[in-house]
Amino acid sequence: MKKHGRRSSKIAAFATALVLSAGAMVSTAVPAIKASAAGGDANYSDALALSLYFYDSNQCGTGVDDNPLAWRGNCHVSDAQANLSNAVNLGGARSIVDPDGDGKVDVSGGYHDAGDHIKFNLTIGFGMNSLALSDYLNPGAYQKAGCRDHLLYILRNGADYLMKTTFLDNNGDVGAVCYMVSNEGDHSYWGSPEKQNGDRPTYWLTNSGNNSVIVLEMASALAGTAVAFKDTDASYAAKCTKYAKALYKFGTQHTGNYMEGMGSMYATNSQYQDEQAMAEGWLYILGERGEPSFKPTGNGCYNNQYYDYYLYSWDKVWSGYAALMYKKTGDSAYAKELQFEVNNMGGLNEGTYNSCKQEWGCTRYNCAVQMEALASIGNDSNSSLAKGAKYQMNYILGNNPYNKSFLTGYGSSWSPKVHHRAANPGNGDASSNPNATYVNYGYLIGGPDSSGTFNEVTDSYRWTEGALDYNGCFALACAALVNLYGSNGDGAASIVNSASEFKKNYSFGNNNNNNNNNNNNNNNNNPGVYPEITAVNYNKQYHQVQFVWSPVNGATNYGIAVYLAGKWRVQNSYIPASSRSFVTPKNLTPGMTYKVAIAAKVNGEWTSTESIKHAVTVTIR
Repeated sequence: MKKHGRRSSKIAAFATALVLSAGAMVSTAVPAIKASAAGGDANYSDALALSLYFYDSNQCGTGVDDNPLAWRGNCHVSDAQANLSNAVNLGGARSIVDPDGDGKVDVSGGYHDAGDHIKFNLTIGFGMNSLALSDYLNPGAYQKAGCRDHLLYILRNGADYLMKTTFLDNNGDVGAVCYMVSNEGDHSYWGSPEKQNGDRPTYWLTNSGNNSVIVLEMASALAGTAVAFKDTDASYAAKCTKYAKALYKFGTQHTGNYMEGMGSMYATNSQYQDEQAMAEGWLYILGERGEPSFKPTGNGCYNNQYYDYYLYSWDKVWSGYAALMYKKTGDSAYAKELQFEVNNMGGLNEGTYNSCKQEWGCTRYNCAVQMEALASIGNDSNSSLAKGAKYQMNYILGNNPYNKSFLTGYGSSWSPKVHHRAANPGNGDASSNPNATYVNYGYLIGGPDSSGTFNEVTDSYRWTEGALDYNGCFALACAALVNLYGSNGDGAASIVNSASEFKKNYSFGNNNNNNNNNNNNNNNNNPGVYPEITAVNYNKQYHQVQFVWSPVNGATNYGIAVYLAGKWRVQNSYIPASSRSFVTPKNLTPGMTYKVAIAAKVNGEWTSTESIKHAVTVTIR
């Protein structure tokens, strides 16, 4: 990890598909994407499609089993019952977070930040905001790359978590936000997230101790996600908008810069107006407010008082706001401001890689400057800025003196020495296994610094680690290049179909995942051998449901799944064989109807087909 210098879980937040098993080792012969498209340039569509799989590698919670990666599994499941005795800065807001007083809260899900396992709402928000922005600025790019369904899958998972960790009071106002799960002590653990058990501390924002940068970044992410979904899932977009507006109000009415526990890793700046402007821009596009009042007034300044003079990053989003507003309004003042920041950070010249005067994670900053340039020129692929950005991206993707791509899995050569615990769990420390166990396809690492040094060692995190913000910046640059120069994403699809790191025939669409671990041997199940749901008990006080089922001979464990948006989504696949019931999280949304199935695992196979046939339907009252 780089350093600076709601309610309870809803069944609707389950991860995708009724798939209850996973696991595979990296193959010896590693599939590779052809490094060049027509004209000798990198294949930007392939790179964009591949980059999205990094988010799956960093997914956390009880839905990981069902993402497209065969080498990741459910992790940090104790976050679903986080002990509030380890809560920091919750104070008087505890009654909103824990209305039944059981001392537990569900903050499971979301994404790990980097090569570690901490969850920051700041960087999850920045990552989701960046992905949504890349989609809005570059319409059709993800479709050309063949991966917009994957993009929406990631945005939904991230938005679900941001809403889950936002707790509203009876008036619909934000009462508390869990802004961080775990802390710097996580760095003492080197191993797979699946084996990192135990309760983790939670850190909170309230009216009396708020961080406007964090909550306004969350608001931006949710509003941007609403824009991405508004034409395909209006109800989900409305939900994201509701939370975005509540967080915007919370961040602007209760201003602050509280950052207990994260200051040594992500020290936020007290200026929050850039995040405010970003949120206002998205809400303006949604029709929820008027045009933002923040205007560029020359040389990195807005409204003659707020200075940017930097680049788009997790703590400075003025350039993202300028790109958003230029796309929406066509006001050339925003384009001029973007180009000022490009020049301020060293420009984009053909023939010279720009490390952006940084010593840590330079690829992300280079991509941020690419975004600023590309967002300012429209469709002019012949401009010097477009050609300069193309040179920079080609460098990142392998056309460089190191003869390797800094996007893991892209091209014919990339670094296997990545700083990422899940991909390279080793034997207790980073140096115990120099090369990663799994190819973390799509993981953008930091690459060379401003001196040209690239210290290719697993524990040299300045050069070999990546994070949510890295891939967010990459998507912004790469999606623009897809529209200017890109081809299709067939190369990425070929990798996904052949590399052992991926589940086969996985689909993000509105149907069951059909990977090769999914019920291929259902015919071996004896007829009628499935957990029959015998009772459905409803608790009106807490809006939660208990499902009771009959036992199955030989079952080693049970799993529960819900059918939503056209596909089955798993909540829990590790219910002990001794259990005969399951209680949902509290505060499910009244009026919502769910179809629920219970499956048993017998002789290594799940009774999925019979279980789905005998699913029950329940409406929350």
